[in-house]
Amino acid sequence: MKNNEFDILITELAKCNKCLNLKDKSLINFYDADIAKNIPSIWTDWYGRLDSELFIIGQDWGPYQDMVSLYERFKNGEDFQDLIDSEKSLTKKKLFKYLCESASLENHECDLNNIYITNAIMCARSGSNYRGNNINLNHSTLCCSKYLVRQIDIVKPKVIVTLGYYPLKALASVFNFRIEDTLSKVLEKNDIIKADNYIIIPLYHPTAQISNDKQLERYRSIWRELGDVHE
Repeated sequence: MKNNEFDILITELAKCNKCLNLKDKSLINFYDADIAKNIPSIWTDWYGRLDSELFIIGQDWGPYQDMVSLYERFKNGEDFQDLIDSEKSLTKKKLFKYLCESASLENHECDLNNIYITNAIMCARSGSNYRGNNINLNHSTLCCSKYLVRQIDIVKPKVIVTLGYYPLKALASVFNFRIEDTLSKVLEKNDIIKADNYIIIPLYHPTAQISNDKQLERYRSIWRELGDVHE
């Protein structure tokens, strides 16, 4: 059932061109290709994670060409976990580090294979840059929010985690709650945000210039909340 719903979502994503009409033409819609259903990025194989209790939202997928290269390796028979392990992204390394270390501090199992990972911006970047001002973050975040909430509705996670400001802004738009104009101001006031039946935990981006201890304390709240929903 969930796979069928996700098939429909992918089909609708393939037809979207809202962000492709911008003057900079810096985004690529890849949802009409096999890559979308099989292995959209180094982060995730979506269809195997539709029952995940933990739902993580990043900012964007990064360069499309990197996704194509990864998919070619996947098609040629390379093991998915080997692909994950070979990827050198600092974001991925730090995210997994904070997840596993914080889980250990809370005596919680950290199963990285049971986490649904997606992004606020669903198209990939053209070119080779992961960062920079080559996409309109605010515009694309808000345009994609309707597809983000569809993913949440399909997965029905226990806890939603946002990495950085724009994923949280997308959820604020979807669930109609107000947030301050910077992430630091949000985090001063909110350890968690409850919207509909979901627990939202806003986090700093894994590569933000924040101390290890401060990052870990924020990440520990993930496992506390997951523990609470099981009680």
